[in-house]
Amino acid sequence: MSKVDYRNIEKVSNRCGGRAVVAGTRIRVSVLLTCYRQGMSVEEILQQYPHLRPADVHDALAYAYDHPDEIAADLAADDEAAAQRDWPGGAR
Repeated sequence: MSKVDYRNIEKVSNRCGGRAVVAGTRIRVSVLLTCYRQGMSVEEILQQYPHLRPADVHDALAYAYDHPDEIAADLAADDEAAAQRDWPGGAR
């Protein structure tokens, strides 16, 4: 397990493809950033994920803003995976 600079964020090779997640969960930093960018407050995110603590969300957002290229790549991979799932082979 590789612990990163943020105490509530970790990257584990066999969890979520090694992407940054909230420690001890499968909740990816990119998911929490997306919620925040869509207008959810930290309090609303905590209501959506009641097992998280405020520090978890704040660390995730700090990590996301400190590692924009990594998070952008995670989001792009999610978009590509969704496109492949919805339109396999490029056809509807």
